[in-house]
Amino acid sequence: MMSKRSPLPLPVMSLLVSLVISILFTQNGGTTALSTNGLSLGLDGDGDGECVCELEKQPNFTEKADTARWLVHSLDWGVVSTISSRLGQEEGQSVPFGNVYSFVDGPCEKSTGIPYIYGTYMDQTYKDAINNDMVSLTLSESSLSSVCSHRKGLDSCMLGTKYGDPENPVCARLTLTGKLITLNEKDSSSKEEYQFAKNALFERHPSMAAWPAGHNWVIGKIDIQDIWLIDYYGGASILDPKDYFAAGLSASEPLSSPL
Repeated sequence: MMSKRSPLPLPVMSLLVSLVISILFTQNGGTTALSTNGLSLGLDGDGDGECVCELEKQPNFTEKADTARWLVHSLDWGVVSTISSRLGQEEGQSVPFGNVYSFVDGPCEKSTGIPYIYGTYMDQTYKDAINNDMVSLTLSESSLSSVCSHRKGLDSCMLGTKYGDPENPVCARLTLTGKLITLNEKDSSSKEEYQFAKNALFERHPSMAAWPAGHNWVIGKIDIQDIWLIDYYGGASILDPKDYFAAGLSASEPLSSPL
């Protein structure tokens, strides 16, 4: 009579799972793809590195407003900073708080220059904005490597190269500061813009469409009042928002008609 086998101890199971994953990653020169519920997850160490949108040509570093527009349309995520409603209240201090956010300025084929974000009042950023609606969105050219690893010209941003680092002045970085304005899908004055932004967000960040509806997602846009840019040596450039919105991308549209 065969004896009943006892289940493997948890540490042994974890070791076996790790071993299987390690084997998968080393097959075919380190390339594999795993599948979860029919969704293919590319886990290629090199990868095709396809960009979400086809990249416009990067402007020359002397074209500051064009560079700022290029960054906002080309990048997919950054850090939104607020004045915290959670920290420093008892001491009467204004304490900054930064939070990673995905964003768009429109679909791939249309740039407005206006950053749109998708969040919820369950999240600290939107909570903070109730008390103080001034926010900053900070972007770095180095984030392109997370979705466009094949793109040439990132040596200035990439760790491991001779001069590469996200803090390298040649690796462009941008901070946009302004008011966070929420869009209401039921308000006739913002309904069309809300749908435009939602379509763009779901196109460029498709997983958002499956986020839990119970979180009561909100679309906000930043009404830009200040633009701070470094894309070369010599210190920051402070740009006029009028020049920023007038800058030309082949995918851009006039500010007066963002939709």
